[in-house]
Amino acid sequence: MLARAPAKAAPELELKFQLGAGALEALEGSLFPRAQAKVSQLHATYFDTPGHALRDQGFSLRVRRKGETFTQTLKHRDGGALFQRDEWETRVGGADLDLDVLAGTPAAAAIAGAPLAPAFTVEVERRIHVWSSDAAQIEVSLDTGAVVAGERRDPIAELELELLAGPPQALFDLARQLMDVAPLILAFESKAERGYRLVGHDGLAALKAQRNAVGPKTAVAPAFQVTMRGALVQVAGNADLLRRANNPDALHQLRVGLRRLRAGLSVFKAILDAEGFNRFRAETRWLAGELSDARDIDVFLQKAAVRDEIEENDGRAAFFRALRIAQAEAYERAVDAVGSPRFRALLLDVAEWVEAGAWRHLDDAASRRLREGPVTVLAAPVLAQLDQRLRRRSRRFLEIDAAARHDLRKQAKKLRYAAAFFAEAFTEHPKRRARFVAALRALQDHLGELNDMAVARSVALKAVGKRNGELAFAAGLEVGRLTEAEAAVMDAADRAFKAYRKVKPFWPSPDGRNEDLNLSGRRLNRA
Repeated sequence: MLARAPAKAAPELELKFQLGAGALEALEGSLFPRAQAKVSQLHATYFDTPGHALRDQGFSLRVRRKGETFTQTLKHRDGGALFQRDEWETRVGGADLDLDVLAGTPAAAAIAGAPLAPAFTVEVERRIHVWSSDAAQIEVSLDTGAVVAGERRDPIAELELELLAGPPQALFDLARQLMDVAPLILAFESKAERGYRLVGHDGLAALKAQRNAVGPKTAVAPAFQVTMRGALVQVAGNADLLRRANNPDALHQLRVGLRRLRAGLSVFKAILDAEGFNRFRAETRWLAGELSDARDIDVFLQKAAVRDEIEENDGRAAFFRALRIAQAEAYERAVDAVGSPRFRALLLDVAEWVEAGAWRHLDDAASRRLREGPVTVLAAPVLAQLDQRLRRRSRRFLEIDAAARHDLRKQAKKLRYAAAFFAEAFTEHPKRRARFVAALRALQDHLGELNDMAVARSVALKAVGKRNGELAFAAGLEVGRLTEAEAAVMDAADRAFKAYRKVKPFWPSPDGRNEDLNLSGRRLNRA
Protein backbone atom coordinates (compact mmCIF):
# COMPACT_ATOMS: atom_id res chain seq x y z
CA MET A 1 0.00 0.00 0.00
CA LEU A 2 1.44 3.34 -1.04
CA ALA A 3 1.65 6.13 1.47
CA ARG A 4 -0.90 8.80 0.79
CA ALA A 5 -1.06 12.50 1.45
CA PRO A 6 -4.26 13.97 2.87
CA ALA A 7 -6.76 15.16 0.28
CA LYS A 8 -6.61 18.90 -0.02
CA ALA A 9 -8.39 21.46 -2.19
CA ALA A 10 -6.13 23.54 -4.43
CA PRO A 11 -7.18 26.07 -7.06
CA GLU A 12 -6.40 25.22 -10.67
CA LEU A 13 -6.35 27.95 -13.32
CA GLU A 14 -6.20 26.73 -16.90
CA LEU A 15 -7.24 27.34 -20.48
CA LYS A 16 -8.23 24.46 -22.75
CA PHE A 17 -8.21 24.40 -26.55
CA GLN A 18 -9.31 21.91 -29.15
CA LEU A 19 -6.63 21.31 -31.76
CA GLY A 20 -7.77 22.06 -35.29
CA ALA A 21 -6.46 20.26 -38.37
CA GLY A 22 -2.66 20.38 -38.43
CA ALA A 23 -2.40 22.14 -35.07
CA LEU A 24 -0.46 19.38 -33.30
CA GLU A 25 2.12 19.20 -36.06
CA ALA A 26 2.47 22.99 -36.13
CA LEU A 27 3.00 23.26 -32.38
CA GLU A 28 5.44 20.35 -32.18
CA GLY A 29 7.31 21.55 -35.22
CA SER A 30 7.92 25.09 -33.97
CA LEU A 31 7.51 25.66 -30.24
CA PHE A 32 7.13 22.33 -28.47
CA PRO A 33 9.18 19.56 -30.13
CA ARG A 34 8.11 16.09 -29.10
CA ALA A 35 11.73 15.16 -28.34
CA GLN A 36 11.84 17.80 -25.61
CA ALA A 37 8.54 16.82 -24.00
CA LYS A 38 7.94 14.79 -20.91
CA VAL A 39 5.76 12.03 -22.39
CA SER A 40 3.42 9.86 -20.36
CA GLN A 41 0.59 7.43 -21.00
CA LEU A 42 -2.46 8.15 -18.86
CA HIS A 43 -5.42 5.90 -18.19
CA ALA A 44 -8.24 7.35 -16.06
CA THR A 45 -11.41 5.66 -14.89
CA TYR A 46 -14.26 7.95 -13.87
CA PHE A 47 -16.66 6.82 -11.17
CA ASP A 48 -20.20 7.83 -10.30
CA THR A 49 -23.42 6.52 -8.81
CA PRO A 50 -25.95 4.72 -11.07
CA GLY A 51 -27.90 7.99 -11.33
CA HIS A 52 -24.76 10.13 -11.80
CA ALA A 53 -25.27 12.07 -8.59
CA LEU A 54 -21.71 13.43 -8.68
CA ARG A 55 -22.21 14.84 -12.16
CA ASP A 56 -25.48 16.47 -11.13
CA GLN A 57 -23.67 18.29 -8.31
CA GLY A 58 -20.81 19.50 -10.51
CA PHE A 59 -18.21 16.90 -9.42
CA SER A 60 -16.00 14.53 -11.36
CA LEU A 61 -14.19 11.64 -9.65
CA ARG A 62 -11.44 9.59 -11.23
CA VAL A 63 -8.55 7.28 -10.52
CA ARG A 64 -5.69 7.87 -12.96
CA ARG A 65 -2.84 5.47 -13.64
CA LYS A 66 0.47 6.97 -14.71
CA GLY A 67 3.16 4.32 -14.92
CA GLU A 68 2.94 2.46 -11.61
CA THR A 69 1.36 5.37 -9.75
CA PHE A 70 -2.36 5.75 -9.07
CA THR A 71 -3.90 9.10 -8.16
CA GLN A 72 -7.46 9.69 -7.03
CA THR A 73 -8.78 13.12 -8.03
CA LEU A 74 -12.03 14.89 -7.26
CA LYS A 75 -12.80 18.12 -9.11
CA HIS A 76 -15.63 20.59 -8.68
CA ARG A 77 -16.65 23.58 -10.74
CA ASP A 78 -19.57 25.78 -9.73
CA GLY A 79 -21.67 27.89 -12.10
CA GLY A 80 -19.51 30.98 -11.66
CA ALA A 81 -16.00 29.60 -12.19
CA LEU A 82 -15.14 29.16 -15.83
CA PHE A 83 -11.37 28.79 -15.68
CA GLN A 84 -10.91 27.85 -12.04
CA ARG A 85 -11.85 24.64 -10.25
CA ASP A 86 -11.45 23.15 -6.80
CA GLU A 87 -9.40 19.96 -6.84
CA TRP A 88 -8.74 17.27 -4.22
CA GLU A 89 -5.89 14.94 -5.22
CA THR A 90 -4.48 11.97 -3.33
CA ARG A 91 -2.17 9.07 -4.19
CA VAL A 92 -3.87 5.71 -3.72
CA GLY A 93 -2.70 2.13 -3.81
CA GLY A 94 -4.42 0.89 -6.95
CA ALA A 95 -7.12 1.35 -9.56
CA ASP A 96 -9.97 1.15 -7.06
CA LEU A 97 -11.44 4.10 -5.21
CA ASP A 98 -10.28 4.91 -1.69
CA LEU A 99 -13.63 5.63 -0.04
CA ASP A 100 -11.99 6.83 3.19
CA VAL A 101 -10.30 9.67 1.28
CA LEU A 102 -13.55 10.53 -0.47
CA ALA A 103 -15.39 10.73 2.85
CA GLY A 104 -13.38 13.81 3.77
CA THR A 105 -14.50 15.82 0.72
CA PRO A 106 -17.71 17.73 -0.18
CA ALA A 107 -18.63 14.95 -2.62
CA ALA A 108 -19.62 12.67 0.25
CA ALA A 109 -22.89 14.56 0.73
CA ALA A 110 -23.70 14.33 -2.99
CA ILE A 111 -23.18 10.55 -2.99
CA ALA A 112 -25.25 10.06 0.17
CA GLY A 113 -24.12 6.45 0.56
CA ALA A 114 -25.01 5.35 -2.97
CA PRO A 115 -22.72 2.77 -4.62
CA LEU A 116 -20.00 3.99 -6.98
CA ALA A 117 -18.99 2.22 -10.19
CA PRO A 118 -16.93 2.99 -13.33
CA ALA A 119 -18.82 5.23 -15.78
CA PHE A 120 -16.26 5.68 -18.60
CA THR A 121 -12.50 5.84 -19.20
CA VAL A 122 -10.11 8.37 -20.72
CA GLU A 123 -6.95 7.16 -22.45
CA VAL A 124 -4.43 9.78 -23.57
CA GLU A 125 -0.81 10.31 -24.41
CA ARG A 126 0.29 13.51 -22.69
CA ARG A 127 3.29 15.56 -23.76
CA ILE A 128 4.26 18.21 -21.20
CA HIS A 129 6.41 21.29 -21.64
CA VAL A 130 6.98 24.15 -19.20
CA TRP A 131 6.92 27.61 -20.74
CA SER A 132 8.61 30.36 -18.77
CA SER A 133 8.90 34.13 -19.05
CA ASP A 134 10.01 36.87 -16.70
CA ALA A 135 6.45 37.18 -15.37
CA ALA A 136 5.03 33.66 -15.39
CA GLN A 137 5.49 29.92 -15.61
CA ILE A 138 2.90 27.86 -17.48
CA GLU A 139 2.56 24.12 -18.00
CA VAL A 140 1.72 23.26 -21.60
CA SER A 141 0.06 19.87 -22.13
CA LEU A 142 -0.69 18.31 -25.51
CA ASP A 143 -3.17 15.44 -25.15
CA THR A 144 -4.16 12.94 -27.83
CA GLY A 145 -6.32 9.88 -27.27
CA ALA A 146 -9.99 9.09 -26.69
CA VAL A 147 -12.86 8.99 -24.24
CA VAL A 148 -14.24 5.44 -24.16
CA ALA A 149 -17.64 4.22 -22.98
CA GLY A 150 -18.28 0.64 -23.99
CA GLU A 151 -18.17 0.49 -27.79
CA ARG A 152 -18.32 4.28 -28.16
CA ARG A 153 -15.23 6.43 -28.57
CA ASP A 154 -14.77 10.19 -28.81
CA PRO A 155 -11.29 11.24 -30.03
CA ILE A 156 -9.26 13.75 -28.00
CA ALA A 157 -6.84 16.33 -29.43
CA GLU A 158 -6.38 19.10 -26.87
CA LEU A 159 -4.00 21.74 -25.62
CA GLU A 160 -4.12 22.77 -21.97
CA LEU A 161 -2.34 25.75 -20.45
CA GLU A 162 -2.13 25.68 -16.66
CA LEU A 163 -0.78 28.64 -14.71
CA LEU A 164 1.96 27.52 -12.31
CA ALA A 165 3.13 31.00 -11.30
CA GLY A 166 2.39 34.56 -12.36
CA PRO A 167 -0.69 36.63 -13.29
CA PRO A 168 -3.71 35.17 -15.12
CA GLN A 169 -3.08 37.58 -18.00
CA ALA A 170 0.00 35.52 -18.88
CA LEU A 171 -2.26 32.58 -19.84
CA PHE A 172 -4.10 34.69 -22.38
CA ASP A 173 -0.89 36.22 -23.73
CA LEU A 174 0.60 32.79 -24.39
CA ALA A 175 -2.67 31.52 -25.85
CA ARG A 176 -2.71 34.36 -28.35
CA GLN A 177 0.87 33.61 -29.39
CA LEU A 178 -0.01 29.97 -29.97
CA MET A 179 -3.13 30.85 -31.97
CA ASP A 180 -0.88 32.68 -34.42
CA VAL A 181 0.96 29.39 -34.98
CA ALA A 182 -1.85 26.84 -35.07
CA PRO A 183 -5.66 26.64 -35.35
CA LEU A 184 -6.80 26.49 -31.72
CA ILE A 185 -10.39 26.75 -30.54
CA LEU A 186 -11.09 27.76 -26.94
CA ALA A 187 -13.11 25.00 -25.27
CA PHE A 188 -14.89 24.77 -21.95
CA GLU A 189 -15.87 21.11 -21.91
CA SER A 190 -13.64 18.95 -19.71
CA LYS A 191 -12.79 15.34 -20.49
CA ALA A 192 -15.21 14.36 -17.75
CA GLU A 193 -18.01 16.34 -19.37
CA ARG A 194 -17.24 14.73 -22.72
CA GLY A 195 -17.42 11.34 -21.04
CA TYR A 196 -20.81 12.05 -19.52
CA ARG A 197 -22.09 13.20 -22.88
CA LEU A 198 -20.79 9.96 -24.40
CA VAL A 199 -22.60 7.78 -21.86
CA GLY A 200 -25.78 9.75 -22.45
CA HIS A 201 -26.15 11.52 -19.11
CA ASP A 202 -25.98 14.95 -20.71
CA GLY A 203 -27.22 13.67 -24.04
CA LEU A 204 -25.83 14.56 -27.42
CA ALA A 205 -28.31 17.40 -27.73
CA ALA A 206 -27.50 21.08 -27.83
CA LEU A 207 -26.23 22.85 -24.73
CA LYS A 208 -28.91 24.95 -23.08
CA ALA A 209 -28.46 27.89 -20.74
CA GLN A 210 -27.65 27.02 -17.14
CA ARG A 211 -28.95 28.79 -14.06
CA ASN A 212 -27.10 32.01 -13.33
CA ALA A 213 -25.23 31.77 -10.01
CA VAL A 214 -25.89 35.37 -8.96
CA GLY A 215 -27.25 35.95 -5.47
CA PRO A 216 -28.26 39.06 -3.52
CA LYS A 217 -24.77 39.41 -2.03
CA THR A 218 -22.92 39.01 -5.33
CA ALA A 219 -21.08 42.17 -6.35
CA VAL A 220 -21.75 43.66 -9.78
CA ALA A 221 -18.33 42.81 -11.27
CA PRO A 222 -18.45 39.06 -10.52
CA ALA A 223 -22.12 39.01 -11.53
CA PHE A 224 -21.10 40.28 -14.96
CA GLN A 225 -18.37 37.65 -15.17
CA VAL A 226 -20.71 34.82 -14.18
CA THR A 227 -23.28 35.95 -16.75
CA MET A 228 -20.79 36.23 -19.59
CA ARG A 229 -19.05 32.98 -18.72
CA GLY A 230 -22.32 31.10 -18.92
CA ALA A 231 -23.09 32.59 -22.32
CA LEU A 232 -19.58 31.79 -23.58
CA VAL A 233 -19.94 28.14 -22.55
CA GLN A 234 -23.22 27.91 -24.45
CA VAL A 235 -21.79 29.60 -27.56
CA ALA A 236 -18.57 27.56 -27.66
CA GLY A 237 -20.19 24.21 -26.90
CA ASN A 238 -22.91 24.54 -29.52
CA ALA A 239 -20.44 25.86 -32.09
CA ASP A 240 -18.45 22.66 -31.59
CA LEU A 241 -21.58 20.56 -32.14
CA LEU A 242 -22.43 22.58 -35.24
CA ARG A 243 -18.97 21.99 -36.70
CA ARG A 244 -19.45 18.25 -36.24
CA ALA A 245 -22.88 18.10 -37.89
CA ASN A 246 -25.59 20.38 -39.28
CA ASN A 247 -27.64 20.15 -36.09
CA PRO A 248 -30.64 22.56 -36.01
CA ASP A 249 -30.86 22.38 -32.21
CA ALA A 250 -27.18 23.23 -31.84
CA LEU A 251 -27.60 26.16 -34.22
CA HIS A 252 -30.61 27.40 -32.28
CA GLN A 253 -28.90 27.14 -28.89
CA LEU A 254 -25.77 28.77 -30.31
CA ARG A 255 -27.91 31.74 -31.28
CA VAL A 256 -29.57 31.73 -27.84
CA GLY A 257 -26.14 31.80 -26.19
CA LEU A 258 -25.11 34.62 -28.50
CA ARG A 259 -28.23 36.62 -27.60
CA ARG A 260 -27.56 36.04 -23.91
CA LEU A 261 -24.01 37.29 -24.39
CA ARG A 262 -25.29 40.39 -26.19
CA ALA A 263 -27.92 40.95 -23.49
CA GLY A 264 -25.18 40.70 -20.85
CA LEU A 265 -23.24 43.44 -22.63
CA SER A 266 -26.30 45.68 -22.66
CA VAL A 267 -27.48 44.98 -19.12
CA PHE A 268 -24.05 45.54 -17.55
CA LYS A 269 -23.03 48.42 -19.83
CA ALA A 270 -22.81 50.84 -16.88
CA ILE A 271 -19.59 49.18 -15.63
CA LEU A 272 -17.96 48.44 -19.00
CA ASP A 273 -15.26 50.25 -20.93
CA ALA A 274 -16.59 51.74 -24.16
CA GLU A 275 -13.91 50.20 -26.38
CA GLY A 276 -14.59 46.65 -25.21
CA PHE A 277 -18.35 47.11 -25.26
CA ASN A 278 -18.44 48.48 -28.80
CA ARG A 279 -15.97 45.93 -30.13
CA PHE A 280 -17.79 42.87 -28.85
CA ARG A 281 -21.21 44.21 -29.70
CA ALA A 282 -20.00 44.55 -33.29
CA GLU A 283 -18.33 41.13 -33.38
CA THR A 284 -21.35 39.34 -31.94
CA ARG A 285 -23.58 41.15 -34.44
CA TRP A 286 -21.35 39.78 -37.23
CA LEU A 287 -21.68 36.23 -35.93
CA ALA A 288 -25.45 36.54 -35.50
CA GLY A 289 -25.71 37.63 -39.12
CA GLU A 290 -23.74 34.60 -40.31
CA LEU A 291 -26.13 32.24 -38.51
CA SER A 292 -29.50 33.86 -39.19
CA ASP A 293 -30.31 32.50 -42.67
CA ALA A 294 -29.80 28.87 -41.63
CA ARG A 295 -32.03 29.28 -38.59
CA ASP A 296 -34.75 31.07 -40.58
CA ILE A 297 -34.90 28.25 -43.14
CA ASP A 298 -34.92 25.63 -40.35
CA VAL A 299 -37.98 27.28 -38.80
CA PHE A 300 -39.73 27.52 -42.16
CA LEU A 301 -39.20 23.82 -42.85
CA GLN A 302 -40.23 22.82 -39.33
CA LYS A 303 -43.51 24.68 -39.67
CA ALA A 304 -44.25 23.80 -43.29
CA ALA A 305 -47.02 21.33 -43.93
CA VAL A 306 -45.78 17.77 -44.40
CA ARG A 307 -46.25 15.95 -47.68
CA ASP A 308 -49.15 13.83 -46.38
CA GLU A 309 -51.17 16.91 -45.44
CA ILE A 310 -51.15 18.60 -48.84
CA GLU A 311 -51.29 17.10 -52.28
CA GLU A 312 -47.82 17.11 -53.78
CA ASN A 313 -47.33 18.80 -57.14
CA ASP A 314 -44.40 19.69 -59.34
CA GLY A 315 -44.35 23.33 -58.26
CA ARG A 316 -44.36 22.52 -54.56
CA ALA A 317 -41.68 19.87 -55.00
CA ALA A 318 -39.50 22.32 -56.93
CA PHE A 319 -39.97 25.00 -54.26
CA PHE A 320 -38.85 22.67 -51.48
CA ARG A 321 -35.87 21.53 -53.56
CA ALA A 322 -34.86 25.18 -53.89
CA LEU A 323 -35.38 25.63 -50.16
CA ARG A 324 -33.17 22.63 -49.34
CA ILE A 325 -30.43 24.00 -51.58
CA ALA A 326 -30.69 27.35 -49.82
CA GLN A 327 -30.55 25.57 -46.46
CA ALA A 328 -27.37 23.72 -47.40
CA GLU A 329 -25.74 26.97 -48.51
CA ALA A 330 -26.83 28.73 -45.32
CA TYR A 331 -25.42 25.95 -43.14
CA GLU A 332 -22.17 26.07 -45.06
CA ARG A 333 -21.95 29.78 -44.27
CA ALA A 334 -22.73 29.16 -40.57
CA VAL A 335 -20.19 26.34 -40.25
CA ASP A 336 -17.57 28.43 -42.02
CA ALA A 337 -18.20 31.23 -39.52
CA VAL A 338 -17.74 29.08 -36.41
CA GLY A 339 -14.68 27.44 -37.95
CA SER A 340 -13.04 30.71 -38.89
CA PRO A 341 -10.04 32.42 -37.30
CA ARG A 342 -12.34 35.37 -36.57
CA PHE A 343 -14.61 33.19 -34.42
CA ARG A 344 -11.66 31.56 -32.65
CA ALA A 345 -10.26 35.00 -31.84
CA LEU A 346 -13.69 36.19 -30.67
CA LEU A 347 -13.98 33.42 -28.07
CA LEU A 348 -10.52 34.07 -26.64
CA ASP A 349 -10.85 37.85 -26.77
CA VAL A 350 -14.21 37.87 -24.97
CA ALA A 351 -12.90 35.45 -22.35
CA GLU A 352 -9.82 37.58 -21.76
CA TRP A 353 -11.85 40.77 -21.57
CA VAL A 354 -14.29 39.24 -19.08
CA GLU A 355 -11.48 37.99 -16.86
CA ALA A 356 -8.91 40.78 -17.13
CA GLY A 357 -10.28 43.55 -19.35
CA ALA A 358 -10.04 47.32 -19.01
CA TRP A 359 -13.56 47.50 -17.51
CA ARG A 360 -12.12 46.11 -14.25
CA HIS A 361 -9.90 49.16 -13.85
CA LEU A 362 -12.16 52.09 -14.73
CA ASP A 363 -11.23 54.59 -12.05
CA ASP A 364 -14.07 57.13 -12.04
CA ALA A 365 -15.78 57.05 -8.67
CA ALA A 366 -19.29 56.22 -9.88
CA SER A 367 -18.16 53.26 -12.01
CA ARG A 368 -15.98 51.94 -9.22
CA ARG A 369 -18.78 52.14 -6.62
CA LEU A 370 -21.21 50.44 -8.97
CA ARG A 371 -18.71 47.73 -9.93
CA GLU A 372 -17.89 46.90 -6.32
CA GLY A 373 -21.41 47.25 -4.91
CA PRO A 374 -24.10 44.57 -4.64
CA VAL A 375 -25.66 43.46 -7.91
CA THR A 376 -29.10 44.54 -6.72
CA VAL A 377 -28.00 48.17 -7.01
CA LEU A 378 -27.51 47.74 -10.75
CA ALA A 379 -30.20 45.13 -11.39
CA ALA A 380 -33.19 47.02 -9.99
CA PRO A 381 -32.90 50.11 -12.25
CA VAL A 382 -31.98 48.01 -15.28
CA LEU A 383 -34.98 45.72 -14.84
CA ALA A 384 -37.25 48.68 -14.09
CA GLN A 385 -36.23 50.57 -17.20
CA LEU A 386 -36.58 47.57 -19.50
CA ASP A 387 -39.94 46.74 -17.94
CA GLN A 388 -41.31 50.27 -18.15
CA ARG A 389 -40.19 50.65 -21.74
CA LEU A 390 -41.90 47.40 -22.78
CA ARG A 391 -45.12 48.26 -20.93
CA ARG A 392 -45.27 51.72 -22.50
CA ARG A 393 -44.53 50.68 -26.08
CA SER A 394 -46.84 47.68 -26.05
CA ARG A 395 -50.05 49.62 -25.41
CA ARG A 396 -50.66 50.25 -29.11
CA PHE A 397 -49.53 46.81 -30.20
CA LEU A 398 -52.33 46.20 -32.70
CA GLU A 399 -51.57 49.48 -34.49
CA ILE A 400 -47.86 48.98 -35.22
CA ASP A 401 -46.25 47.36 -38.26
CA ALA A 402 -44.14 44.20 -38.50
CA ALA A 403 -40.83 46.03 -38.03
CA ALA A 404 -42.06 47.68 -34.83
CA ARG A 405 -43.41 44.33 -33.60
CA HIS A 406 -39.98 42.81 -34.19
CA ASP A 407 -38.40 45.60 -32.16
CA LEU A 408 -40.87 44.94 -29.33
CA ARG A 409 -39.97 41.26 -29.46
CA LYS A 410 -36.29 42.10 -29.04
CA GLN A 411 -37.10 44.32 -26.06
CA ALA A 412 -39.17 41.56 -24.46
CA LYS A 413 -36.37 39.09 -25.03
CA LYS A 414 -33.80 41.40 -23.43
CA LEU A 415 -36.04 41.82 -20.39
CA ARG A 416 -36.51 38.08 -20.12
CA TYR A 417 -32.75 37.48 -20.23
CA ALA A 418 -32.19 40.20 -17.62
CA ALA A 419 -34.86 38.63 -15.42
CA ALA A 420 -33.05 35.28 -15.75
CA PHE A 421 -29.66 36.86 -14.99
CA PHE A 422 -30.95 38.46 -11.78
CA ALA A 423 -33.65 35.96 -10.76
CA GLU A 424 -31.84 34.79 -7.62
CA ALA A 425 -30.68 38.28 -6.62
CA PHE A 426 -34.17 39.24 -5.42
CA THR A 427 -35.53 36.64 -3.04
CA GLU A 428 -38.41 38.46 -1.33
CA HIS A 429 -41.19 37.65 -3.80
CA PRO A 430 -40.64 34.22 -5.40
CA LYS A 431 -44.30 33.82 -6.46
CA ARG A 432 -44.35 37.28 -8.00
CA ARG A 433 -41.12 36.44 -9.84
CA ALA A 434 -42.62 33.20 -11.17
CA ARG A 435 -45.72 35.03 -12.42
CA PHE A 436 -43.61 37.72 -14.06
CA VAL A 437 -41.39 35.20 -15.87
CA ALA A 438 -44.43 33.13 -16.94
CA ALA A 439 -46.11 36.22 -18.41
CA LEU A 440 -42.94 37.10 -20.32
CA ARG A 441 -42.62 33.53 -21.60
CA ALA A 442 -46.20 33.50 -22.90
CA LEU A 443 -45.66 36.88 -24.52
CA GLN A 444 -42.48 35.74 -26.22
CA ASP A 445 -44.16 32.62 -27.57
CA HIS A 446 -46.77 34.68 -29.42
CA LEU A 447 -44.27 37.28 -30.61
CA GLY A 448 -42.05 34.46 -31.83
CA GLU A 449 -44.92 33.04 -33.90
CA LEU A 450 -45.50 36.44 -35.48
CA ASN A 451 -41.82 36.82 -36.23
CA ASP A 452 -41.72 33.36 -37.83
CA MET A 453 -44.59 34.41 -40.11
CA ALA A 454 -42.81 37.59 -41.12
CA VAL A 455 -39.56 35.73 -41.75
CA ALA A 456 -41.37 33.05 -43.78
CA ARG A 457 -42.10 35.59 -46.48
CA SER A 458 -38.46 36.63 -46.83
CA VAL A 459 -37.28 33.00 -46.75
CA ALA A 460 -39.63 32.11 -49.60
CA LEU A 461 -38.60 35.15 -51.64
CA LYS A 462 -34.89 34.30 -51.27
CA ALA A 463 -35.47 30.67 -52.25
CA VAL A 464 -37.50 31.59 -55.35
CA GLY A 465 -35.20 34.42 -56.38
CA LYS A 466 -36.07 35.89 -59.77
CA ARG A 467 -37.91 32.77 -60.87
CA ASN A 468 -41.67 32.94 -61.30
CA GLY A 469 -44.52 30.84 -62.60
CA GLU A 470 -45.30 27.52 -60.93
CA LEU A 471 -42.42 27.75 -58.43
CA ALA A 472 -43.39 31.23 -57.23
CA PHE A 473 -47.04 30.23 -57.03
CA ALA A 474 -46.17 27.21 -54.88
CA ALA A 475 -44.03 29.42 -52.61
CA GLY A 476 -46.92 31.85 -52.22
CA LEU A 477 -49.30 29.04 -51.28
CA GLU A 478 -46.84 27.72 -48.69
CA VAL A 479 -46.38 31.16 -47.14
CA GLY A 480 -50.15 31.60 -47.11
CA ARG A 481 -50.57 28.37 -45.16
CA LEU A 482 -47.90 29.41 -42.67
CA THR A 483 -49.40 32.85 -42.10
CA GLU A 484 -53.15 32.18 -42.30
CA ALA A 485 -53.52 32.37 -38.51
CA GLU A 486 -51.70 35.70 -38.26
CA ALA A 487 -54.77 37.68 -37.14
CA ALA A 488 -55.54 35.18 -34.38
CA VAL A 489 -51.93 35.21 -33.19
CA MET A 490 -51.97 39.01 -33.18
CA ASP A 491 -55.01 38.96 -30.90
CA ALA A 492 -53.36 36.36 -28.64
CA ALA A 493 -50.21 38.47 -28.43
CA ASP A 494 -52.25 41.56 -27.54
CA ARG A 495 -53.97 39.61 -24.76
CA ALA A 496 -50.55 38.40 -23.56
CA PHE A 497 -49.33 42.00 -23.42
CA LYS A 498 -52.38 43.01 -21.37
CA ALA A 499 -51.75 40.11 -18.98
CA TYR A 500 -48.08 41.05 -18.71
CA ARG A 501 -48.92 44.67 -17.87
CA LYS A 502 -50.98 43.45 -14.93
CA VAL A 503 -48.19 41.47 -13.24
CA LYS A 504 -46.09 43.16 -10.59
CA PRO A 505 -42.29 43.38 -10.80
CA PHE A 506 -40.36 41.09 -8.45
CA TRP A 507 -37.65 43.68 -7.69
CA PRO A 508 -37.92 46.73 -5.43
CA SER A 509 -38.35 50.18 -6.94
CA PRO A 510 -34.92 51.74 -7.50
CA ASP A 511 -34.11 54.95 -5.64
CA GLY A 512 -33.99 57.65 -8.31
CA ARG A 513 -31.88 59.91 -6.11
CA ASN A 514 -28.87 57.59 -6.21
CA GLU A 515 -26.33 58.89 -8.71
CA ASP A 516 -24.93 55.42 -9.42
CA LEU A 517 -28.40 54.13 -10.33
CA ASN A 518 -28.92 57.10 -12.63
CA LEU A 519 -25.57 56.32 -14.25
CA SER A 520 -26.78 52.78 -14.90
CA GLY A 521 -30.02 54.00 -16.43
CA ARG A 522 -28.38 56.57 -18.70
CA ARG A 523 -25.91 54.03 -20.07
CA LEU A 524 -28.65 51.49 -20.65
CA ASN A 525 -30.53 54.07 -22.70
CA ARG A 526 -27.52 54.35 -25.02
CA ALA A 527 -27.07 50.55 -25.39
